[in-house]
Amino acid sequence: VSAKQAGEALSDLRVRPETAAAVIIPNYINGELFGYVKKAPEMRKRILSIRPFASSVYANDLSVEAIRLLAHEPFFDNLTFRIVGDGPLFDETVEPIRHLPNVELTRGFLTQREIARLHKEYGVFLVPSRMDSQGVSRDEAMASGLVPVTTRIAAIPEFVDEQCAFLA
Repeated sequence: VSAKQAGEALSDLRVRPETAAAVIIPNYINGELFGYVKKAPEMRKRILSIRPFASSVYANDLSVEAIRLLAHEPFFDNLTFRIVGDGPLFDETVEPIRHLPNVELTRGFLTQREIARLHKEYGVFLVPSRMDSQGVSRDEAMASGLVPVTTRIAAIPEFVDEQCAFLA
């Protein structure tokens, strides 16, 4: 699904990517379910993160640290955050921001329809990563009109650039 992932898979086989007859086919995004909704400028203050809390690869700690740092900014009270996910790292990871009144924490998994409904209520999708070969949830959010804030690592730059995302 990405040149990065293809290169890793081919290297396991000791095949150089330039000699392989491979075509990159990105993941399919259901455009009917994740349909584009134009966002009003004030939606930039509504920030959503939907991630598993099963591994540090999902970098939820970076999202929490960003929120913690933003809490010291004078505009912080104008922002709304919603963190959704589940896994063994959930409680420990979100503990530093649990007390913040403009941070809503939802422990659990959502259906695709529930995710698509949430996309309509937010303008920014906070989705850092430490390793990403595809980024389906990021791309579904983008299809819904959210601007992703993500990390410039692994395959992520194959899917987003500064024209459609914020890359750290």
